[in-house]
Amino acid sequence: MKARLLPSGKYSVPINYYDEFGNRKQTSRTAATEAKALKLAQDFLDSKNTMLDDTTTLRDATRCYIETRVGIIQPTTIRTYIILAENAFRCLQKTRLCDLRPVDIQRAISIESKRASPKYVKNAFGLFKSVLKMFEVDVNLSSVKLPKVVRKEKELPEFATIFDIFKGDDIELYVLLAAWLSLRIGEVAGLQFQDVDEEQKLLHIRRTIIPTKSGNKLREGCKTEKSARTLQLPDYILELIKAIPHENDTDQILQITPRALYGRFKRRVEKYGIDMTFHDLRHLNASVMLMLGIPDKYAMERGGWATDNILKSVYQQTFSAERLKVDAKIDDYFNSIVKKN
Repeated sequence: MKARLLPSGKYSVPINYYDEFGNRKQTSRTAATEAKALKLAQDFLDSKNTMLDDTTTLRDATRCYIETRVGIIQPTTIRTYIILAENAFRCLQKTRLCDLRPVDIQRAISIESKRASPKYVKNAFGLFKSVLKMFEVDVNLSSVKLPKVVRKEKELPEFATIFDIFKGDDIELYVLLAAWLSLRIGEVAGLQFQDVDEEQKLLHIRRTIIPTKSGNKLREGCKTEKSARTLQLPDYILELIKAIPHENDTDQILQITPRALYGRFKRRVEKYGIDMTFHDLRHLNASVMLMLGIPDKYAMERGGWATDNILKSVYQQTFSAERLKVDAKIDDYFNSIVKKN
């Protein structure tokens, strides 16, 4: 480190460092003498390397927890953790871990419940418990109560209604990829023309688009291991894909941003008095498969759901004779509606 003399006669030492989230930061320390400025700068750097223990505040412990998860868990989850760390349980943020008491925690939950949804409080408390576990904090949480999460049952329209609304629309293809093939919006955005096998009529789900602080990021790989999958491409959807002009196989099939797609979908369905999100199209797809009596094994393969019900990968058997029957049964349902319009 070097100190530089300022016009004011004081000395300043610039400091480059990385914060707990891996972001490059810059600050400085200024003092009347060069020695004092260098001492302040060194003290700052030393504080960044101080080992944390149960005397650490909840704020610093949470930041440390998040830092240790960067590169291990999904970036979207890290982003959620950062938001929770900055906003949740503010009355506890400066409390040392060793001073946390059940009554204080319950009070913080009550305060949080007045301003946020039960689901938000539950997620914040989940992060809170993970932090305590990592720092081996011995505090009895058995008496702590969370607000009850009330599931709101949303009545979704039939696929025929959605198809009627979006037939011929610029985003028809993307709506069908979600409602018919059960793709997430990030998976729709991640599709490239090289993922389409026109000869075999297959669609490979290989990558996704994730939102970050610096904008959308294309990531090879999907949300979970099970999310990487291969699906039979119905002729109707294949023809919509083939109709999109492109120059390279690596061009994105989605011609707009995921946010724009979400907004256009939302505005269109609201025009017809329908309350649903783009992600609800996956729920619609799951409901159709349930109605058709599709076995869970194949429903989870098609949707890329990773749950405890699936104990091992079954991709080698994905296109067995039985799976082909399943795909044909689902496609017959959707095709019967498409051909009527």
